Amino acid sequence: MDERAARDVVLAHAIEATDHDRQLLRTDELRQASLSARNMGALQHSRDTDAAAAFLKTRAALLLDGLERRMPALGVVRRPCRVAALAGWIVPVVALLAGALTERIANPHRMDLLSLPLLGVLGWNVLMYAFLLVLAIPPLRRRWSTLSIHVRLPASWTRRRRPQPALAAALARFAADWRRLAAPLDLARARRILHLSAALFGAGIALSLYVRGLIVEYRVGWESTFLDANQVHAILRVLFAPAAWLFQLPGFTPEEVAALRFGATGGVAGGARWVHLYAALLAVVVIAPRLLLAAAARWQEVRLRRNFPVDLGQPYYRKLLGALSPVPLRLRVIPYSFAVDERRGEALQALARSMLGETAQAMLMPGWEYGADADEAAGRSLSEGEATVTAALVNLSATPERENHGAFLDHLAHALPGKLVLVVDQSAYAARLDGQADAARRMEERKRLWQDFGDLHQVPVTFVDLLRPSADA
Repeated sequence: MDERAARDVVLAHAIEATDHDRQLLRTDELRQASLSARNMGALQHSRDTDAAAAFLKTRAALLLDGLERRMPALGVVRRPCRVAALAGWIVPVVALLAGALTERIANPHRMDLLSLPLLGVLGWNVLMYAFLLVLAIPPLRRRWSTLSIHVRLPASWTRRRRPQPALAAALARFAADWRRLAAPLDLARARRILHLSAALFGAGIALSLYVRGLIVEYRVGWESTFLDANQVHAILRVLFAPAAWLFQLPGFTPEEVAALRFGATGGVAGGARWVHLYAALLAVVVIAPRLLLAAAARWQEVRLRRNFPVDLGQPYYRKLLGALSPVPLRLRVIPYSFAVDERRGEALQALARSMLGETAQAMLMPGWEYGADADEAAGRSLSEGEATVTAALVNLSATPERENHGAFLDHLAHALPGKLVLVVDQSAYAARLDGQADAARRMEERKRLWQDFGDLHQVPVTFVDLLRPSADA
């Protein structure tokens, strides 16, 4: 998906992840958006379309369009300020003008062959090329690529447009997620702007030399307290060697350089030759390399804008994309020493939808009795068809036992590698502790015990309250 679509998808994710009380988007809105996006995708399906990306893009747009009608301030986040985009062209133009207006490299009537500003521009660019070569080392490149560039809004803007707490929490989550995901794209944009600005600054310097040369006669020369003519000749020969070789420009002798030393005459007339050398040197060292680097950064920027890196393997996206499956995804529930009544069975259907998507179904299998033979119970529980995920259901009231609960988990984990989750229902234990002064502490201690037990057997743990599914963790 492109950058604009990814921005909506990440923003919708941030809102759903933080809006636990559904103050911004109601549950029925989420379900309707998923169904509408799926139906629209079926009508517009083609081989050239990424179904997953199209579904997420359409769903996020439906949700955010409705929310934006209630909260117009959301549009500022969905559509960033255009000034940031304009800066990508304004900054290079300013650099061109700055280079063209500079009068430090060639004064109106004098061209200094040892101009410190010119040597500074050339030296700075050579230093930048060395820095980029160092960053080409893989460990440093990975570390640099994690940097992000972002602009903070003024505090006065925030005070005038302070959103409600639920939206503020969602926008804070979105800002953190977006900075992390957009870091490679922001870095490519910054490189493109900086390299293009450097190239145009050098072009502006060369342009100013030629334009002023039309109406001014340059007096060419050099001066130094510590260098003699031979040393200056050696420096200039090395300095101008790339430009002279590439553009086949005539060289100069030590005698010619000695004759250019500034004295009482104030230099020698006829600076066209040196203007050409200056301009060629800027083209070779500054303009051409920087334009190539800017082009490479632009190519990477366009590629990232068209294929924004969103990890669709995250649980949030896997759950949403379950709605695209041609057959409903199924959550197989296997209780251990646990009698599931009708009310808890209905809550298991809600749990299946929360884990695998709105079209998912829960299959309640025969439970394991306490101390049952593991091989026989496992064969009976896994005999009915395939399931996307299997949930081993236990009661928080029980204390985990290695020889019983452990054998239960180990057999299922061996039969279903990577497709098993331990679901711990806390409803009965919460009812037992209701009204006790230390209920919260005892609840946390028991949950920690089961969490450690799941970690020991390398099975993910999810705590739920099947009598209050809306309060599920």
